Amino acid sequence: MATNVNVPVSPLGRPRNGQGIFGRALIIGAVLEMGLIGGFVWLSSQKSPPPPPKPKRIAVHMVQPAPPKPKPLPPPPKPVVQPKPVPQPPKPVPQPPRPVPRPVVHPTPPKPVPLVAKAPAPTAPIVPPAPVTPPPPPPPPAPSPALRQAAVARYAALVRAQVQSQAHVPEAVRLMHLSGTAVIAFELTPSGSLVWARLSQSSGVSAIDGAALAAVKAGSYPPFTKNMPKHPTVFDVEVHLSSHSD
Repeated sequence: MATNVNVPVSPLGRPRNGQGIFGRALIIGAVLEMGLIGGFVWLSSQKSPPPPPKPKRIAVHMVQPAPPKPKPLPPPPKPVVQPKPVPQPPKPVPQPPRPVPRPVVHPTPPKPVPLVAKAPAPTAPIVPPAPVTPPPPPPPPAPSPALRQAAVARYAALVRAQVQSQAHVPEAVRLMHLSGTAVIAFELTPSGSLVWARLSQSSGVSAIDGAALAAVKAGSYPPFTKNMPKHPTVFDVEVHLSSHSD
């Protein structure tokens, strides 16, 4: 708020003494009034701080526990009635044993011992030590696979030639001018014994197949050679028969 104060001025430009003091007082009062009004305005513009939160109160109720029930007193012990002592008869007093009279033994003179010549103890017969037999020689090393295969091939060729030479051409094959090759499979033991034989591949002519199988079953075969396997082996033999065969 602005306040206008008119101060009379003397003709020489200086206020009078009474008027000057009054004017200053008016100015100071106006300034103070303006400051008070501005302070009230500033205070009213500031937000009042929120009130402090009220402390929460927690109510705790103390409950006194119930007193424990008194335990019942145990019953008084029953009086122990001791049995009356039974009078025992007096023990007999042991008496010392009576001495037993011993017979008087008279010593007998020793009998003379006859002198017997000691016979010499028999001596055990001297047994010569048993002859020590030398250990058997170690087995020969096994042949290599190449040697075994070569030995089996040579033996199979020998058996094939033997079967082919023993095969007989049936008369029906000669008359009908037939020919064919039958394959016979058979198994031989290392000693050369025949285990079994069967037709592996037919020639297309039953007479030729039967003659080839009969030639294998009727043959006698040599034992295996050194480099051949030591177990039964299966062989396949081709038997060719025709009307021009001998």
